[in-house]
Amino acid sequence: MKLNVFRTFICIGLAGLSAFGFFMSNEADTFRVLITVGSALSLLITLGGMLALSSSNRGQIVNIRVISGIFFLLLLIVHIIFSFIGIRFPPYIILTGVLLLLHLLTCYFISRAIK
Repeated sequence: MKLNVFRTFICIGLAGLSAFGFFMSNEADTFRVLITVGSALSLLITLGGMLALSSSNRGQIVNIRVISGIFFLLLLIVHIIFSFIGIRFPPYIILTGVLLLLHLLTCYFISRAIK
């Protein structure tokens, strides 16, 4: 699998703009920087899997893109909920971390299963 450099920059820009939106929507929150960094990293990883990866094995890359898209939507919904309800440190870290690690584990299993 390879990373397309141009698409990677697009993913960085999209994740950065999303993180800026979450930063601005949490003006009075004490964990404002946490949700900004957390959303930037988690959305960048899922967007990278969805847009920036390329492979010669078509079945493998399609499965990884679909899984990355599903986890991108899940993480985006989680960040929106935590932005509007109010963020609490432990549930945010646990939920975001579990979703991100499940995404990486699923993509790893897909990349090893289909050869």
